[in-house]
Amino acid sequence: MSKETLLDVCNTDKAELYTWSMFFYKIDRRSREQPYKFYKVRFKNDQYLLTYAKSLMGSVNKFQITPIEAVQEYDGANTKVSCDKIVLDHELIASPWTRFVHALGFASDDKIKGKINGYVLFGESQDAEDNSITFIKTANPITNLTNKRSVIFTTTSQDELDMFTDTVCRLYLNTDILVIGTTMYTFNHNFEALFDIEKTMAKVKSVAIDTMVSTNAFSDVESFKTYASQYTSSRTFITLKSDRITRIKDKRKRRTVATMLKIELDDSGKFIIDSKEKASYLIKYLCFKIFKDGETDEILEASTISTLSI
Repeated sequence: MSKETLLDVCNTDKAELYTWSMFFYKIDRRSREQPYKFYKVRFKNDQYLLTYAKSLMGSVNKFQITPIEAVQEYDGANTKVSCDKIVLDHELIASPWTRFVHALGFASDDKIKGKINGYVLFGESQDAEDNSITFIKTANPITNLTNKRSVIFTTTSQDELDMFTDTVCRLYLNTDILVIGTTMYTFNHNFEALFDIEKTMAKVKSVAIDTMVSTNAFSDVESFKTYASQYTSSRTFITLKSDRITRIKDKRKRRTVATMLKIELDDSGKFIIDSKEKASYLIKYLCFKIFKDGETDEILEASTISTLSI
């Protein structure tokens, strides 16, 4: 989905095409099987929810979608001028997303005790052929205005000040996550904590290292695995490219890569990885973080890459 399509979907005029529901959620990581718990929020006037949905869609459209330069595949490095997208069945989020949706489906009518971790605004399309739309905010909407730094009063009908002791609910006019159909769009990295993907990233890293090793391109496999396991950023491995894996399987192309990265080859043409630095260079190359400038022949490193439509 392009930026233009996102703008169209989040058009304020389309808010009335959905049936809206809101849910507050709480996360308890001690419950490994189901860490999410929801309860459905009731409004005194149903019109309030539609009014909020319209305001939210308009604000997201103007202040979050309009300023971005592109919608790109999630690579672990949001540039703040892009919107990341990731399919819901992606290995990074498939399992936690399934648990999240399952818990939402069993939302309670009873108020959740303790701190709220965030809320969901769900719009079910009134047209069966259109996708539903979901806004997720990873912030507690419940606020106690009276705190250690201030005391809040309210004006009574007799024009007197009375102590205000109630909590208030503040719904934000921005979103952290937008889900349309089978794709999740993120404007920051808050979804990583929500879905606890650090654990999943560790698995992705392990699988990626095994994939690299399977190329039979290393003089000392155990040495490479040791250095690769010490690579600190698991998110780098998200962008492992199959074409670059294929490239180092070929002896001739492997030699070109070795020359570019200044990595020695043994007599059989395999990489000699004898330092963390060399392992790091090769990992970054395989994960699409290192490039050779076609004009200057300089070796460049980039945290994120976007394809320009020019």
